[in-house]
Amino acid sequence: MNSENIKVSILMPVFNAEKYLRKAIDSIILQTEKKWELILVDDGSTDNSIDVVSSYQDDRIKYFKKEHSGIVDTLNFGLSKCSGKYIARMDSDDISKPERLEKQIKFMEDNSFVLSGTFADIIDCLDNITGNIEYLPKENKKIKLFLLFHNPFIHSSVIFNKNIIIKSGGYRDFKHVEDYELWTRIIYKNKIANLPERLICYRVHDKQITKRFNLKMRLNGFLVRIIAVWRFIFRF
Repeated sequence: MNSENIKVSILMPVFNAEKYLRKAIDSIILQTEKKWELILVDDGSTDNSIDVVSSYQDDRIKYFKKEHSGIVDTLNFGLSKCSGKYIARMDSDDISKPERLEKQIKFMEDNSFVLSGTFADIIDCLDNITGNIEYLPKENKKIKLFLLFHNPFIHSSVIFNKNIIIKSGGYRDFKHVEDYELWTRIIYKNKIANLPERLICYRVHDKQITKRFNLKMRLNGFLVRIIAVWRFIFRF
């Protein structure tokens, strides 16, 4: 597909993701919005993730393999490869519901939002729905206050304006809370919101980062909250 016809780039980091990767990719192929490209950035996988990707014959799916360097570098590398006006984040073990991209982009364009997230169903390793996430704040003003205490977005549900994120400097090295810190840099000068619909399936399993690095996430999250308060006061 010509880059001029791409409305949204889906940025999906990949690291030893073969178990769930096919379901993640299939959920993008089934989107009602068809003007997309899928940017898969493999951060030095040692499993058969490449074989999963190679089984697809769709020129909208673009695969990049690099040396292992961590999630922040992987995301920033992926940003440089995205050609859409909008970038949708998605993890390689999650699933986007078919109408996710269409509904979320319309929501953003109708309201001049530069970033939006959604609610989510929680699924287990067998795709069983075990709960949901609907407690996130929805409105612009409430999100800005919520940010002082918690991350107001499910990272895998977020779609953002590419130019805004690039101008803000992209992701920085706040390991495991790199998304949270990024929001603190754009949230007070731009309109953002959560679309109150469950448009992704967020997978919970023992190998995900939130399980393996919970303590470090909490410590870095505390640091980001201090930064958020500082930026809230001085608006920079």
